[in-house]
Amino acid sequence: DRVYSSFLGSKAVCVAYRTDKWELLDNGEDEVAMDMRTEFYGHRVAQWVRLQHITNGMTMLFVNHHGPLPVGTGGKCGRHATAWNLLKTIAAHAEESDGIVLVGDFNADAGTLTVKEVESRMHRVYTGTSFGGVDHVFSNCGGARVISRKNLGGGGSDHDALDVV
Repeated sequence: DRVYSSFLGSKAVCVAYRTDKWELLDNGEDEVAMDMRTEFYGHRVAQWVRLQHITNGMTMLFVNHHGPLPVGTGGKCGRHATAWNLLKTIAAHAEESDGIVLVGDFNADAGTLTVKEVESRMHRVYTGTSFGGVDHVFSNCGGARVISRKNLGGGGSDHDALDVV
């Protein structure tokens, strides 16, 4: 049987992982942006977990992000600051040998400076289609290391579930 553990973040994000496959090394969240007054829900975070694979010992940093509003703006501090704060979170919590995965509803499509700035440092391995493509998966591993990419549809959400292996 699959057994999961999860962490509910403080700002509408969560992460779950399989405890039969992964051991938790550390977890937390960093504030990376804030909504503009016109659509204000507050601060936005990058929630992260560092995990070690039980069988092979490999480690990874997994980061989940829900981007600032209005869509495409980068929020109060702008697109560039949001991207750099995400990359700063990764730099602060990743180890040199970690596989790194950054996912989320960025509230920014692939053409925005936020996404382009992250993409200049990481591989954008998949982008969804809902809301013009605001859901993204980035990794420090790209190309042939990505085995499959699939859009699983909404499944009860207004965003698509993205499956990347």
